[in-house]
This record gives sequence, structure tokens and C-alpha cells, in this order.
Amino acid sequence: MISAWTLTEMASIGGIKQRTGAIDSRTRQQALAHFQRFASTHLNMAEIEPADFRTAAVFIETPTDLRAGDALHLAVARRLGARVASLDKRMSAAAAVLGLARYDF
Repeated sequence: MISAWTLTEMASIGGIKQRTGAIDSRTRQQALAHFQRFASTHLNMAEIEPADFRTAAVFIETPTDLRAGDALHLAVARRLGARVASLDKRMSAAAAVLGLARYDF
């Protein structure tokens, strides 16, 4: 399961990689299309609700060093009772501090 915010993050990552010269426009477009196909066929999409933004703001105020987007992901996970899977060590550590279930990699 992913939140709709993940689609925005993936587009942003591609844009950054293209602007820094790590990939070209065609590669960026192909990667985003592949991700969108994978997400639409293999993942459930969780919509972000207004209360998730308020929860994310509270999470940012805790001693977790969270970025806004990560706090939003964690807020959605909390609302859904979902286990968090992330290779982002900062986000994974914050999930633990906030008492959210997570997968350890």
C-alpha cells in the first residue's frame, strides 16, 4: 500500500535526477511510467485525508527529525494501522519512536 503522496515523490525524484544530469528525459519518463504501472497493478492506493495533515504536523513537533513528506506518510500509516516499510533510516527511526509497526530491513 502506498499513499497518493508517493506518486508526487517519485515524480520529484525523477525531476531531480534529470536536472542533475544523472538521467535523461526519456529515462525519467520511462521510470515514472514503470512505477505508475507497478503501483496501479500491485499496490493499493491510500488517499490522504485532512486529518492526516494535522497528525503529520503533530509528528513533526515530536523529537523525531521528520521531514514533512515523511510525517505525512507516517500519519496515513497510523490512521490505517499499516506497518511502515522504508529504506529511509530517518523515517524508519521516527516510526519506531512514534510507536508505529514497521518492517526492518
